[in-house]
Amino acid sequence: MQRRQPLLWNASSLVSLAALAVLLGGVSSSATAAEEFNRLEDFVAQVYAQHFVEKMGEVEGQQIVVEADAELARGLAEGDEGLILVPVKDLKEDEINPDVNTEKGGSLAYLFMSPRFNPIVEGKAVAQDQLHTITFMDESGEEKEATCLILAVRRVDEENWRLYAYGKAAEPLVDSQFKESYEEADSPVAISASSKGEKENTLVVTVFGKYAASFEIGK
Repeated sequence: MQRRQPLLWNASSLVSLAALAVLLGGVSSSATAAEEFNRLEDFVAQVYAQHFVEKMGEVEGQQIVVEADAELARGLAEGDEGLILVPVKDLKEDEINPDVNTEKGGSLAYLFMSPRFNPIVEGKAVAQDQLHTITFMDESGEEKEATCLILAVRRVDEENWRLYAYGKAAEPLVDSQFKESYEEADSPVAISASSKGEKENTLVVTVFGKYAASFEIGK
């Protein structure tokens, strides 16, 4: 049976991703018992990624240039809301971007989120006005918002690689060290998430299925 194209910008926050994906057969049943998030089918994540990346092209004040590839997008959904990660183009393990040696780091991905999943720093949710935001219209013509973090990698030294997540400020909101990780991955950059207490989730960003860094997001 041929899949229908998903209706774009439908319902609240990050467009009711879970409800839409279920309707289209878009949520994978491969989520493990340790995860409360479901993975979106790739074609669903890619449709949204294409539009959201175009909207980020209109946002000024981005700290680094992100040449994102919507075809590599991966997404997670929990309830009616979710997250979509869009890695940069031509990311290769054996070709290190020299920008990783700079203070700001080399671009890795855009991370789009329903606002409820905004990052938590020092125990407090980051205010909406500190994050890059895109707007879109749902099918009823109502304007909605999604927030976006710019992810980057910095090499401090050979033993210390950092994941940076930028909001609007010049300094990163998140600074997390990469550690070795061995997970199967079908994309150069992947995300997973799990519950941490009553008010937080832990988001893990994995690169090449070998290196992972994490930070806390809302629940």
